[in-house]
Amino acid sequence: MSPIVILRAFAALSACAAAVAQAATFTVTTTADSGSGSLRDAVTGANAAAGADTIAFAIPGNAPHTITLASALPAIGGTLVVDGYTQAGSAMNTRTPDDGGLDAVLAVEITATGASVNGFVLQRDAVLTVQGIAMRGLQNAILGNTGNADASHLSVYGNFIGTTIDGAAAGTNGGCAVRASRTKAIIGGVLPWQRNVLSGSACGVLLGDEGSVQGNLIGTDASGTLAIPNGQQGNWAGIIIGGRRNVRIGGTDPAARNLISGNQPWGIAIWPNFGTGSQAPIENVEVFGNYIGTDWSGTQPLPNGFPSVASAGFGGGIQVQLGGNAVAFPIGGFAAGEANLIVWNRGAGIVAANQTSAHVDNRGNVIHYNRGLNHVNIDVAGDGRTANDANDADTGPNNRQNFPEIVTASLAGDQLTITYRVDTAAANAAYPLRIDFHDSFRGGSGDPIGQDSIALADAQTERTVTFTVPPGARGIPFVATATDANGYGSEFSPAYDVLFADGFD
Repeated sequence: MSPIVILRAFAALSACAAAVAQAATFTVTTTADSGSGSLRDAVTGANAAAGADTIAFAIPGNAPHTITLASALPAIGGTLVVDGYTQAGSAMNTRTPDDGGLDAVLAVEITATGASVNGFVLQRDAVLTVQGIAMRGLQNAILGNTGNADASHLSVYGNFIGTTIDGAAAGTNGGCAVRASRTKAIIGGVLPWQRNVLSGSACGVLLGDEGSVQGNLIGTDASGTLAIPNGQQGNWAGIIIGGRRNVRIGGTDPAARNLISGNQPWGIAIWPNFGTGSQAPIENVEVFGNYIGTDWSGTQPLPNGFPSVASAGFGGGIQVQLGGNAVAFPIGGFAAGEANLIVWNRGAGIVAANQTSAHVDNRGNVIHYNRGLNHVNIDVAGDGRTANDANDADTGPNNRQNFPEIVTASLAGDQLTITYRVDTAAANAAYPLRIDFHDSFRGGSGDPIGQDSIALADAQTERTVTFTVPPGARGIPFVATATDANGYGSEFSPAYDVLFADGFD
């Protein structure tokens, strides 16, 4: 190695060491909006320092402590951790999603004198972690970079955003709890202390092309039993997916489950291009294992959608608007832990907006008890049940894929034999078709029974399949959906009751 290369390497190492050496902790010792020891002063100091800095809290007196901003904090550059759990009197959450709501105790909250004040704002090169803070009464509590290409990263752990500091009542943010449309974001996680409450805002989370949302309560109080809606100020949603790739909402691990309930009008709005400008293909997208429309236990209703009679049926669990992309957005999956529980919503469980490019692939989800138009649990055009048409020649969202027509079915022991047909001509769908059978519960789907595939050569012919009925199935009636090779899925077929198919009651 030449002396010049060695000197350059040494200089680079020295520069790194100097940056690490300059990393500092800035401690907030007052609730004042400015001056020595204030949060504003700490952010200013961290921006001026090199290295990975920390803002800690040691405000004297009994908690809680409220910091009221008269104007936005300085935009954050560099690497910074804002750690509210350093304040005396705070405690991290210890409960998992299966244990119920959160038992975190927060000791520091940030609010504002005017609703147009943002909280923490990232510059395009920032790497920010915010944990153990309550934030309310702001515009966007945490705002990612809003410019074009960036390298900003955001982690949000253990916060109550949009609620009071105890997570019990609305605190109301005019924008999003976390708006990260152009910032790579990690919101919550599988560790109990990482779980957030994100409620009482125009939207809980707005993600772009890179981000994960895991373990959070979105649209509820900290107990997971009462609604504190996101969306009511702007008809948005609990979560807005504004991107097309590398998005993870929930996960197969129960610890990753989000509770997405109580929001108005939508639990999840899949609106690619919303605030992101993304034209990326749909890839590496996971919406797995979430509870949407229930309380934390999954056994009691806590619906998404507007409660008024005049707005009944508008809103619901998940709405899809893809905007210029022919690929279906996947929701759920067939492997263990991938299905979402989508029940009790005031509109349909899944809605594809009435746009020619709005396509959704429903994969194994449990969807029932939803109050869409005519009580439709899956609505592929936003207009209630879509009747089958000859040869399936109509177009629109999901190409308005015809649902399977059940010809006959019989049960012998635990063996369910079904003869069915899908009236979809080869020219009107991409083959093979995937046929999913679920036991029926209130006109929607319960547990999966089995799956079949129709090859192009067998288009529009009757098929007979036999499945072993799972021990946990809720009953003998069943429903079916058809999904083509592009992921364009149908609504549920009418429930077919095997016991009464012969006409005897």
